[in-house]
Amino acid sequence: MNAMRSNKIFFGIVGGGPNSWIGHVHRIAARFDNRYTLCAGVFSRNKNISMKFGASLGLDPNRCYSNYVEMALKEAKRKDGIKVVAIMTPPSSHQRIAEKFIEKNINIISDKPFAGDILQAKKLYKKIKSNKKIKYALTHNYSAYPMVREAKKMVELGKIGKVEYLNVEYIQDWSEGEQITSKNAKRILKWKMDKSIVGCSAVLNEIGSHAYHLAIYISGQKAKKIYADIEQISKKIKCDKNARVLMNFDNGAKGQLWTNVLAKGGVYGLRIRVYGSKGSLEWIQNDPNYLKFNPSKGAVILKERDFYFSKFSKKFSRVKYGHPEGYLDAFANIYKEFADFLNNKSKKKFFFPNEDEGLETAKFINACKISSNKKKWVEVK
Repeated sequence: MNAMRSNKIFFGIVGGGPNSWIGHVHRIAARFDNRYTLCAGVFSRNKNISMKFGASLGLDPNRCYSNYVEMALKEAKRKDGIKVVAIMTPPSSHQRIAEKFIEKNINIISDKPFAGDILQAKKLYKKIKSNKKIKYALTHNYSAYPMVREAKKMVELGKIGKVEYLNVEYIQDWSEGEQITSKNAKRILKWKMDKSIVGCSAVLNEIGSHAYHLAIYISGQKAKKIYADIEQISKKIKCDKNARVLMNFDNGAKGQLWTNVLAKGGVYGLRIRVYGSKGSLEWIQNDPNYLKFNPSKGAVILKERDFYFSKFSKKFSRVKYGHPEGYLDAFANIYKEFADFLNNKSKKKFFFPNEDEGLETAKFINACKISSNKKKWVEVK
């Protein structure tokens, strides 16, 4: 595809190949608001597969690359080269891929987590901050749900008073009901068993990072000290499956986080409750258009997206209240905001997650691993 000059942002993709569900999500999100034009990509480590998949998307064969190093080098030399690269590969590769494009002054939209471990996270954070020409966005997409943004705004405005307690959980079942054994583990869990790919913790990197980010995003607080108990599948299958974390936040608030990837019957259960001195908020991802506000004095209020008392959420809504909106829209909100940010169309406040939150989440996960191993409270640093 020979992309024509326009006000659209030319972008490329690393990862997200033929069998990647999250790749499909990112491509849809980028198209939602007609702000991006896909021009280039590396969709597989297998060059033939990458070329074939790129062709199926209508890309110029000369811009379907065999590896991300080649892509960064050649796209940086083109007059019509990409302005943004979207990274949707396993966690441990995020840092090294991003750094190659940062060196070529190409902006980044990365799938979570920020990096595979704390060392990678600190290196990547330093690389981003050292290059003033690039911007970085992290797709913790739950932060872009309209009613999550409504909740964040309510906390900022003091509607629930000082945040005192917080409870967040995110559970899944990667086994789809099967019992994980030494014989079937690799078939079911695939690369998520390999720490060199998934990073320091499967459960915390893959979904725990979302839970913690949602907690700090809505509350405006960061964990200062934590006590974590992390459980592996078995002594033979060394893959983190469950994490329970007690959290002390920087304002004195207390919190709990629970995340599990083998909870039988667990179907994407993301839920957060925030309690303040004047009331509480509750949001459940499986019922995303509603935010439960419970004042300390008075009746419970069920706030609906874009409806009467939830007008702030309208800024991030694409369909009228009374109609469902959700996962793809949230991803698209991040892509749209990042496009506005890159085009400098306004000085308004932006809400998409960036490298600061990425590093904060990496610090939290690292502290969890240390705490669980030492069986004691540790500082998040």
